[in-house]
Amino acid sequence: MANAQEHQNSTAKNFAIGGYIETYYSQDFNQPVDHKKVGILNSHHRSNEIAVNLALLKASYQSTHIRSHIAIGLGTYMQANYAGEDGIWKNVYEANLGFKLSKDHALWLDAGVLPSHIGAESAIGLDNVSLSRSLSAENSPYFETGARLSYETKNKEWYFSVLALNGWQRIAMSESQRGLSFGHQVQYKPSTNILINSSSYVGKEGIDSLRIFHNLYVQGRIGEKWSLLANWDIGLQEQSMTKEKLYWWNAGVQGSYAITPGLRIHGRGEYFKDRDAVVFGSTFGSGSALWGASLGLDVTIYEGLCWRTEYRHLEADKAGFPYKRQDLRKTANHITTAMAWRF
Repeated sequence: MANAQEHQNSTAKNFAIGGYIETYYSQDFNQPVDHKKVGILNSHHRSNEIAVNLALLKASYQSTHIRSHIAIGLGTYMQANYAGEDGIWKNVYEANLGFKLSKDHALWLDAGVLPSHIGAESAIGLDNVSLSRSLSAENSPYFETGARLSYETKNKEWYFSVLALNGWQRIAMSESQRGLSFGHQVQYKPSTNILINSSSYVGKEGIDSLRIFHNLYVQGRIGEKWSLLANWDIGLQEQSMTKEKLYWWNAGVQGSYAITPGLRIHGRGEYFKDRDAVVFGSTFGSGSALWGASLGLDVTIYEGLCWRTEYRHLEADKAGFPYKRQDLRKTANHITTAMAWRF
């Protein structure tokens, strides 16, 4: 009985429950009648209405040799990003189990629904520099399902992982998918203020194409007030029947400055070139390019509670942003205000 009680107490110490909720109102000055922004945006994508972007409840377990995370989510982010999943999977934000393979080294094998190994931005807004997500983040995976083998050096200077995945942002493999996809991630931290990341993805998209993608980003802090994030992505998709090679790439820079401990401004500039309409599809047509800029203000109201406001401008070289009932425009302007709480 004593051993059972000790085990129960030890398990309770390793177990934690937390959550996150982000409500928002976003004004799209193009006034789309269906209350939806352009389809290439998934976070805060409802327009001219009060909505919940993400409400998340998460349970975590961490011990010397086992770790696990289960998180269930609701909100407009989940509706947009999990539209292709079935049943209960539409609400599974994270569900994974990991086992430490080495007694003396941080060598882990994790499997299940995992956070994406691509990009620096998360669905959890308080983890990001800006309120809205970049075009890079919105058009690359937020989550993935598969197995990950990872290793981190003892001084935490280097992190390596290789992954086998069910596809490009998928939980259940689609009927058209043929075989697993693969990826890698390498992170280098030369100091506590700098992180350099390289991530890749290689996999079949449907039955007739191969997708190769690489993401590079650098995060940095300058003193206690400045934080910066720069990214560069490039993708190639080869059609196996025609041998046609389709390309896209994007780049962006965003940063923030803490005026006071509870007051922060942030901004972003970005460019996305979808030469062959692989990512944007028919929204803007072949050869499309988008420019974007944003400026925002964050106010910390209470521990874990933040009020964020942002103005964002997007401009394309072709009309594709929905305008009122049936028209399309080359530009879109959004003002978004959100209240976010992590507990």
